[in-house]
Amino acid sequence: MKIINVLKSFGFSEYEAKAILALLSRGALSAKEVAEISGIPRTSVYDVMNSLVSKGFVEAFDRPKKFRALRTTEILSILSKRVGEGIEYLKRELPRFEEVEVEEVKIYRGELVLDKLKEMVSNARDNIIGIFSYISNEVKEILETTKCRLILISLNAKEVKNAEAYEFKRKEEVIDTFRDNCHGFLIIDDKSSIFLFMSHAALALVSESPTIASFSKMMLLPLLEVLRDD
Repeated sequence: MKIINVLKSFGFSEYEAKAILALLSRGALSAKEVAEISGIPRTSVYDVMNSLVSKGFVEAFDRPKKFRALRTTEILSILSKRVGEGIEYLKRELPRFEEVEVEEVKIYRGELVLDKLKEMVSNARDNIIGIFSYISNEVKEILETTKCRLILISLNAKEVKNAEAYEFKRKEEVIDTFRDNCHGFLIIDDKSSIFLFMSHAALALVSESPTIASFSKMMLLPLLEVLRDD
């Protein structure tokens, strides 16, 4: 019977489902009568009835003991409440088992590196924070187009107009070594990051992940605080 299968889907055993239907159709019954009407073996019927009583769907009364099912509306109300509670629990817990989404990182090479840098700087709205070994003229020109707050750490950060610039001490001793190497990264609006490697060839890694941006900023801020104190 389909109704047996539906009741089983709500956590009833087959014998429990048959017992519920017997009680709903005949009213109060003894365990023996439930067994005769439903076909449940007599050796199992008492365990079945006690289980239904413990679950709250059947009441036991009188001596000799008889059993009576709750009204249909009451049974449906209990099932509905438990299903609702189950759904709310799954809403909270199931997402914890989902595979963590892999943060996407895109790679750009050659001329596309500066094109992507221009795009990200142009789209910045709040702030750009970055650190470089040395800022090349090409990168400097792009950074100077931004209209948002710009904070830079580099051997030649003060060459960039309108930037809050911090330079390393003893830069004169090493600046010639790094002049041809524009390596570093920028954090855009605390949401995206671009990591630049520019020497003989140009390479950029771009992430739109706020998590990576936040992690990069955590590495950068302690150094920024030291330079500000100096």
